[in-house]
Order: sequence, then structure tokens, then C-alpha cells
Amino acid sequence: MCVGLTSCSAGRTPHQGVKVSCSRECARFEMPKRSIFVIGTRAQLIKVAPVVVACERRGIPCVLLMTGQHKETMDDLIEEFGVEARRVDATTPAEHATVVSLARWLPQAYTNVKGRLRELAPTAAEAVVLVHGDTLSTFVGALAAKRCRMDVVHLESGLTSGALLDPFPEEFLRRLVFRMTDIAMCPNDAAEAYMRRLGVRRVVHTGGNSIVDAVALSGALTDCGSTDPPYVLASLHRFQNIYHKGRLRQIVEIIERLSQRFTIHFVLHPATRDRLQQEGLLDRLEQHERIVLHPRMGYGAFLRLAAQASCVLTDGGSNQEELAVLGVPTVVMRTRTERPDGLGRNAVLEGDLPEGVASFILGGGHERLRTMPVCPGAEGPSEKIAGALLRLCSLEGDSPEAVTGGFLH
Repeated sequence: MCVGLTSCSAGRTPHQGVKVSCSRECARFEMPKRSIFVIGTRAQLIKVAPVVVACERRGIPCVLLMTGQHKETMDDLIEEFGVEARRVDATTPAEHATVVSLARWLPQAYTNVKGRLRELAPTAAEAVVLVHGDTLSTFVGALAAKRCRMDVVHLESGLTSGALLDPFPEEFLRRLVFRMTDIAMCPNDAAEAYMRRLGVRRVVHTGGNSIVDAVALSGALTDCGSTDPPYVLASLHRFQNIYHKGRLRQIVEIIERLSQRFTIHFVLHPATRDRLQQEGLLDRLEQHERIVLHPRMGYGAFLRLAAQASCVLTDGGSNQEELAVLGVPTVVMRTRTERPDGLGRNAVLEGDLPEGVASFILGGGHERLRTMPVCPGAEGPSEKIAGALLRLCSLEGDSPEAVTGGFLH
């Protein structure tokens, strides 16, 4: 059983045109521009895939322009979500697990993405460039698009932690991207208001985050509920957690304490594994009988593991959103977050636990956090984004005044 998804904005009603069939809807507009999705990380692909599928249903020509920031499971994800859009690689895909590797990749990625954009759309009016979130690939895509004089559509726009350097570099990157955004796709009221204050020309309230659609497509909503014996799932990868020696050691100590009572399933991102090995902590974890180390896994497999966990430790914004949909007790391993998803319901920030994470969970504090899963409505955020793209990027002159019905404010 799950509860229905409601709009993040009280009183807001969906655009009536979205439910019109593809052929009728497309007939009302000029030929839609090509939508070029610049994608670099696994989390971006997971959130963008439902949007691409929704765009394809509306006849919007789509291209996936891959920056190569991540490699593992990217092909599997494209297949898992049934994305049929053409794929173009800007660089050779790799796992950039160190700061040095990322520093070498960044200028090459920018140069190559800019070149690919010019190949895909010789004139700027032929296409719009869509970037997502707050990664280096987001920044690369937005900057390259502006240099090519193309409009930038920012998905998941307007989210902010309120502190420029926390988390770093994500908050810093997203604020740079905000300044380059022509069309802001905002998942909630606060994000919409923030982008309005910045004076962004076109702001769209999507009524939620596309992760809702991704979770629904995965089938994990049918697997919710903790198992016996209970286990805790951990997935940690943020710069501020793994690239500071003292902090990484502290996280390992938390996991070791929890293993006294729970089996721990620790899913290791490539960068996390490398850092644990560099600090001599990987062998230490491998010696624990109740700590199971996993390589990064497929999306559906990860969500099914998360859905049945007693509690999840994560520093990922996407994980926070996914777990809010699943209703799984979650400790966000950060002192602050730009995302409201789950907070006050199934999720709590580490910074709000004076007793510490291990004591909170060992004392049973997580048990009161489990909530009912959230089922997406008939018209999820991805459908709203696709509908807005068709209206905003298909009209002669891209006139925002021509768009009505509740999307554009």
C-alpha cells in the first residue's frame, strides 16, 4: 500500500494540455527543438531517463550527450529505463575517483562538449541544452551551451543549502549554473521562489522531482518493509565525507558500531573504495563478518535492497529523495541539505542528532521514521517537464507569453 503523490504547491493544478495524446498535442505546435541532455553521472542519468522517455512520447527529438564523468552501469541504466535516444560520447567514459583525475578530465570535457553541441546543432536556434543538478558535468554542459549561444534548461533548479561552501563543491556549482539558466525546472515552491528572485526569464514548477517516476519504473515500491534479520544499508560518496581522512575514519567507526547489532550492507562507489584503500580502512571493513561490501549495483537492485532495510545511511541527494518515496528510515550523513525530501518524516540529518548516528540507531530512534511509500499520480514530474518543454521550446521566438495553463509563472 502507498499514499498518492500530491503537489508541492497548495492549490496548484496540472496543465490540462498534458493529458492530450501525443499526436494531438504535437499538432498544436511548431516542430519541437532538439533537446540535448548533457549527462555525466549515474544519478543524473537515473533522474533524467524518465524525462527523456516522456519527451520521446511527445515526439521531441532527444540526444544524450555523455561527458564521461562516470562509466560503471551507465549502459545498463539506459537499457533498464528503455531510453531510445541517440547517445553521443564527448569523452571516453571512465571512473574519475581522484581529484587529480577530475582536474584532468574537466577541461577536456568542456572542450569536447562544446564541440559536440556545435556538431549536433550548427545553429543555436535548433536545440536547447538540458543540464541536471549540481555536478561538474552540470557546470560543463551549461557553460558550453552558453558559449554556443544555446538556451540552458536546468532540471532540479533552485535547490540550495543556503551556504555557499556546504556541501562543496555541489552548492558552489549549482549557484554558477543558476546564473546561466534560461529555463528553470523547479521541483518545489522554495526552489521556484529562489529562481524568481534571481530574475530567471522562465520558471516552471514541476510539482515534484523526477526521481518519483524513476522509483516507480524500478518496481521497488512493491518491496517495501524491513526484513528479519534486520540490516542497515550504507552508501556514501560525497567529497566532504570521503576526502577528509578524519571524517572517513569516523564513518567507518560508526559502521563498525552498528555492526554489533545489524548486518551492514555497504555499497561502495569507485571513489569511496579507492579512498578506503588509500587510508588502510578497506581491509579493516573486509575482516568484519557482519559487514558486506558491494560494488555499485544496478538501480532496481539497489532500490530493492534499500526498500527492505531497517535504516539507510547516505550522503546522496538522490538517495535522500528515493528513500523519501519508499518511506525507509534514513540518516542523511550531512549537517545540512538543499533538499526537503523526507525531512521531518522518514529522514533526519546527522547534524540534528546530538547523541550521534550510532547511538540514535542502536537506541531504536530510527524505528519511528518509517512512513508509507509514495505512489506517483497519473501525471508525474517527468510528464510535466516534457509538456513544458514542448510549449516553451516549440513556439516561434520561444515567447513565454504564449504559454498558459499553470506551468509558467
